[in-house]
Order: sequence, then structure tokens, then C-alpha cells
Amino acid sequence: MLVPIIAAVYRRLPIKSGVTRLSFNPVMNRLMDDCHDPMVAKMKDGNRIAVDPSDYHGRVLYLFGTNDIKVSMNAQAFLRKGDIFLDIGANYSTIGLAASSTVGPTGAVHLFEPQTRIADRVEAAIRAGGYENVRLHRLGLMDEDGTLPIKAPSHHSGRATFVMHDQASNFEVIEECPIREIGSYAGPLIAGRSFGVKLDVEGAEPKVMPWLLAQPNLRFLIFEAAHNHDMLYSQIRESGTTLFGLDRDPLRLRISRIDSPADMRRFHDLIAVRIGSGISVPAHFDPRNFNTYD
Repeated sequence: MLVPIIAAVYRRLPIKSGVTRLSFNPVMNRLMDDCHDPMVAKMKDGNRIAVDPSDYHGRVLYLFGTNDIKVSMNAQAFLRKGDIFLDIGANYSTIGLAASSTVGPTGAVHLFEPQTRIADRVEAAIRAGGYENVRLHRLGLMDEDGTLPIKAPSHHSGRATFVMHDQASNFEVIEECPIREIGSYAGPLIAGRSFGVKLDVEGAEPKVMPWLLAQPNLRFLIFEAAHNHDMLYSQIRESGTTLFGLDRDPLRLRISRIDSPADMRRFHDLIAVRIGSGISVPAHFDPRNFNTYD
């Protein structure tokens, strides 16, 4: 079968962006039509997880070993040994699982994924991979406790959402999921320790980000920029963090400072970083080569 050979080649490519075009094109679509759920994907750290090849994130993960190369690399660049990492809206959890070795045994990774089918596979991968510092939470984080329906478009689990937005009117309800108020639930998990966050909650950012940004021990917060630009920009500015966009460069890892809500629209993913006092930050830099902390 040709698909495993292509996946082995793709995982060795030194690219940072552009995986969608390589994963979804007429040739790859024809090849993947013969693939059936489940397929076993090999992640970047060598461990394995079962995926659905008809799902957007399942296919990208199978072919590249991660759901998002540049987001994962940025998260690892900003984390330190002993940190806590919150992967909120973890989906197949490859970003959180990759951060496990970065934070080390004195740190911890908390994955939040309410979709039962995907969470079952993540839990199996955690057991099989021996991720001793990783914990899966089968729930969503919001601004209240309760239960909400989670909706998603067909074949794209990564766009699952608890809230209504301009693209969600035709999404199908997948299941009813438990939700927890972020401060009361996540507060004890970080317990005053330095932490970073990857947030992918498809329009629910205004309900989750304010508490995260208010924490003085927050190192960074990576999130998507599909909705609520003006509101999120104001929240970030008021928090004292500095906002950057993750450049869509296939060969280079770089983030660029954002100085207005309009700038946010040029990027798919953004990162709010708490800069150490007295540090002068350039407009563009590779986070692996620049220390933003004291």
C-alpha cells in the first residue's frame, strides 16, 4: 500500500507549515479513499495512536505524526522543565503529548477533550506510550459548570464547538458533554506554577481566555484566530502579554508581533507571550533562539 510509504516520507520533511495541501489534493484523496477507520498513526515521539483517516485531523496526524507542526514546535520552544501545559481542545492530543518530554517528570500535561470517540483513543495512547506526566480530562472548559451539546461538521473533529458562530449553523450535534468553569477546575491543576496553554475551542475563546490571561504565572497562550478578533485583542492588551502571529512559512519557524486587530486576520494561529521585564523583543524572531523570560 502506497499511503504508509508516503506517510514515512512526509514525517521526515523539514516543513513547518503547508500540511493541508499535501494531505488534501486529488492524488492523496484517491489514495486515502481505500483507507478505513481505524488506522494506526506514528506520532513524532515514536508512540502510536488510532485515527480516522476520513477525519481532517486524523489524516494529517497519520501523514505527518502531528496535528500541527508549527504550533507544537512553538509550544515546546516556550515551555521549560517543570512547567504545566494545558492542551484545551486537545483533539488527538499530539501537541500535548509532544510537550510531555519537554516539561519532564517534574512538570505535567493536562489534556482536555470531551469528544468520546477521540478521547478513548487518546486514553489508549497514553497507556500504551507510558506518558506518566499526562492526564486526560474528558470535558470542556468554559465559564460555567453544566452540560452542553458539542457540534461539528462532517469529517472535521477539530472544528467541534460548544458555541454558535457564523459557520456552525449547519454543524451536527455529536453528543452532550460535561463542561466545567475554568477557574475552579484548572486553578488547582496549575497551583501557582508556571504554565503554558494551547487553546483550540472554536469560537468559545472569550469564555475561556480571560481567566487564563489573568494568571501572572502564564508563560504563553497559543490560540486560533478565526473569531472575535477585536474582543480577544483587547483582552490580550489588558493582560499585559504581547501578541504575536505564527508565520505560515513552510521552512522557517518564526513569530511576528501584532499591533492591531486587523493584523490578527493575517494569521491562522496566534500566541500571547508574557515578556520578562527589561527584555526588548524584536518584531520577528524564532522562539527557539530568543529567551523572552527573565
